[in-house]
Amino acid sequence: MKVGGYASFNDTVFEGPVMFVQTDVTGIFMVGKAKFSNKGKGANFTSIKLAGDAVFNGAVFEGPVNFALADIARAFTANETRFQNKEQGVSFSGMKVGRYAFFNDAAFDGPVDFVLADIAGTFAAQRAKFQNKEKKANFTSMKVGDNAVFDSAVLEGEANLGSMKVGGDASFIGTVCDGPVTFTGAAIKGNFAAQGTKFQNKEKEANFSGMKVGGDASFNNAVFEGPVMFLQADITGSFIVGKTEFQAKAKGANFAGMKVGGHASFDDTVFQGPLYFVWADVAGSFMVGNAKFRDKETGANFSGMKVGGDAFFNDAVFDGPANLSFSNFAVLNLSGAVYGGALYLEGTNYKEIRAAAVSEEHKSHEALLKLVGQAAYRADVYGNLEEFFKRQGYRAEADHAFIAGKCRERKEYFRSNDWLRWLGSWMLYLLVGYGRHPWQAGIPLAVLVTLGCVLFSPEKMEPQKPEDTSRVYNRFWYSLGVFLPVVDLQADKVWKPKADQSFLRNYVRVHALLGWILIPIVLAALAGLIK
Repeated sequence: MKVGGYASFNDTVFEGPVMFVQTDVTGIFMVGKAKFSNKGKGANFTSIKLAGDAVFNGAVFEGPVNFALADIARAFTANETRFQNKEQGVSFSGMKVGRYAFFNDAAFDGPVDFVLADIAGTFAAQRAKFQNKEKKANFTSMKVGDNAVFDSAVLEGEANLGSMKVGGDASFIGTVCDGPVTFTGAAIKGNFAAQGTKFQNKEKEANFSGMKVGGDASFNNAVFEGPVMFLQADITGSFIVGKTEFQAKAKGANFAGMKVGGHASFDDTVFQGPLYFVWADVAGSFMVGNAKFRDKETGANFSGMKVGGDAFFNDAVFDGPANLSFSNFAVLNLSGAVYGGALYLEGTNYKEIRAAAVSEEHKSHEALLKLVGQAAYRADVYGNLEEFFKRQGYRAEADHAFIAGKCRERKEYFRSNDWLRWLGSWMLYLLVGYGRHPWQAGIPLAVLVTLGCVLFSPEKMEPQKPEDTSRVYNRFWYSLGVFLPVVDLQADKVWKPKADQSFLRNYVRVHALLGWILIPIVLAALAGLIK
């Protein structure tokens, strides 16, 4: 059928099946407040072609509706329209609209199909109700040239927006999603807004994996009652998730491999289940201030993460493990963070690290040394902190970090029953502070030389040769001469303990042996060979 002007069916009641298949209307097609009461075959608008607008505002469809391959040159409006068929629902698959398509306040009792629909302008379904809990609302591969708006809509069943392409912004502000939601592979050229949105399905996930957003993505004050997936999502702008609740305790939230071109903010957010940021890449700052990580078993995993700006973990609370291994941060701020489980910092790189306010630098240094002491032991954890202190010009703190790391290493020897290495490490600590405090060796050296002065008293000594009887004995030079290896002070070549001093005769050997052990250690420490 071809209509040369406009076609108007406002307030019309259609009791039988309605067929507008391949109808061609050169003007406006108006069906406002019409009622299509046939519940069997319903209304068929397949391949209808309209040169003007299609107006269905307030219409009621009791049976199935088919707009597949419809071609609307201008606008399509179905505000406050009721699609009441629960089994076959309504199909807009492949529909083309030259301007905007509005479904504001519409109600869909059955399944909805917008697969491959192409809307050149804005698509709006504000306050729309997709009420079928068994069958999905399917927007797969739908194309919207301008904005896609689902603000305050209600999606009671599954909603599939996978591979959807939006040329402007996508808005889901205040939307309620009772069923699982899929945005896998969706491409949003502008911003993605889901502030205050409720994802209430506790069993199946809200899946944003592979989604691309050309602007910012905002989920402030959103609630996710089920698991969440943002695997490989790509956000060109910032990713804002402040004061949001991730309530799923089993699968939690997964942002592995996510890429954010701006900042990522999770301030004041609560994660009840495990959290994964493995290999995520944030070009700007990463903010998790005052966030709560409640999972005690798996905890929060940021391993391999890359942050180009500051990473703020200030005042965050980790009830379980916190894994920052092999991550890269420009600035890592851990001030005020609380760790109820293990902290992993193996391979963590940073240009700057803080554990207190910038104005409290000394306090921050003390807190950092305490923090690495709480972390799972890895040699590089202490090495990286030592290098940081060196870069900042704090040599004493750098030495403290090095010594603390060696002390942790010694404890590991003890736990593994490696007694020989444990003993050697303990001696290096006592004698030279692992090479950083070589002056410490002066204490046992002085004690041993002094002890020798006491033990090698004149009445207990005699010349080795009769011709040296006239020579003057000096207990200090004798004790020092025996103790120093290689250096020949001659006193130990002239004098010896008397024959009846068996203890002293044996101790001379011990005194010399201790010198051969301790003096090389001191020299190595002074030369920087002990590290």
